[in-house]
Amino acid sequence: MAELIAARYQYSLAAVKRLARLYGLERAEAIVRNLTSPGRRYFLRVNTLKATPSEVVEMLREEGLEAYTFNRLPDAIYLPIRGPYRVERRERVVVADKAAAESVYMGADLYAPGVISAEGVREGDEVSVASPRGHIVAEGVAMMDGDEMVARNKGLAVKVTKSVYKVTSVRSLRVYREGLVYDQSLPAIVAGHVLSPEPGWLVVDMCAAPGGKATHAAQLMRGEGRVVAVDRSEGKCRRIKENVERLGLRNVEIRVADSRYLDLLMEDLVGADAVILDPPCSALGVRPTLYYERGEREFRSLSAYQRQFLKVAAKLLRKGGLLLYSTCTLSLEENEANIEWAVRELDLKLRSQQVFLGSRGFLSVGEHVQRFEPDIHDTPGFFIALLEKV
Repeated sequence: MAELIAARYQYSLAAVKRLARLYGLERAEAIVRNLTSPGRRYFLRVNTLKATPSEVVEMLREEGLEAYTFNRLPDAIYLPIRGPYRVERRERVVVADKAAAESVYMGADLYAPGVISAEGVREGDEVSVASPRGHIVAEGVAMMDGDEMVARNKGLAVKVTKSVYKVTSVRSLRVYREGLVYDQSLPAIVAGHVLSPEPGWLVVDMCAAPGGKATHAAQLMRGEGRVVAVDRSEGKCRRIKENVERLGLRNVEIRVADSRYLDLLMEDLVGADAVILDPPCSALGVRPTLYYERGEREFRSLSAYQRQFLKVAAKLLRKGGLLLYSTCTLSLEENEANIEWAVRELDLKLRSQQVFLGSRGFLSVGEHVQRFEPDIHDTPGFFIALLEKV
């Protein structure tokens, strides 16, 4: 049965078996099915240093958009996601890479860097856009010849006219340009409130790009104290900087470093009041995911990799300091198993979560952690744990 689910949804057998061990086969299939769609709501976090959720919703409605406040959090609003719509396979097909295809699936235009092939396509042709595995995700009009799409690394390749799902292009809106919102999933917004950092704290975000949790912390701290956002490449740190500047935040510092060595590289961060750790993970929770390829070896190696970050996070914290650990995956070894290990090995203890919108977890730590499950919560798959250094 697991093999049938894996084949039907083009998900690796290793991923399906992991979900089936936790949830049973029926729930595993429901989770995978939901992961292949974007859900029904697109969430935005309101920058409450500049506006209230009600004010932003009113601004969006004045632009003719449907928008709603989310009464379970003080800074979340959402827009409905429309679809699925039927899209046709045209004679000419432009094949996009996986990431680009998943964006086009939700209504984004296709740009040249995301094109893999476009055989026989001429500018002005009506075309279909497909993923590397053959999913037809949209119809549109070619804005350049096919060989030019493949050769160029910039420019609009296909103007999308119809996609399977339709999500409002938030980044074209006034509320985005003026720094009133940050597009962020509901579980990620919840994570910020689970930590609930206080004004004046030193908060270190170890894997910060593109800056969602770091900027949320700065916002919750009302601009007081320090948030140090760290990531390992100049390109990722540029993305953080762009978001910090757009949101008008003044208490965020951005540093380029490998966070696995922060306690040695940046001694001024030792003694932090809080650390945010959302490490690289298997992403078995990201939606929409048209197909999923990670296998057994990657699940195991990622868990070990995450423990390197956890060790350093514990070293950075002062006694009584808080560690927010989150992932966008549903695998046991990257979530509860890592938290059990951290409690056992790193002088950390679990804290209860005052903001709880998800489900309880598994293993001995299950009562104190929070999972978001796509088939129940209409969200990405997500995991949150809050720990204290003792």
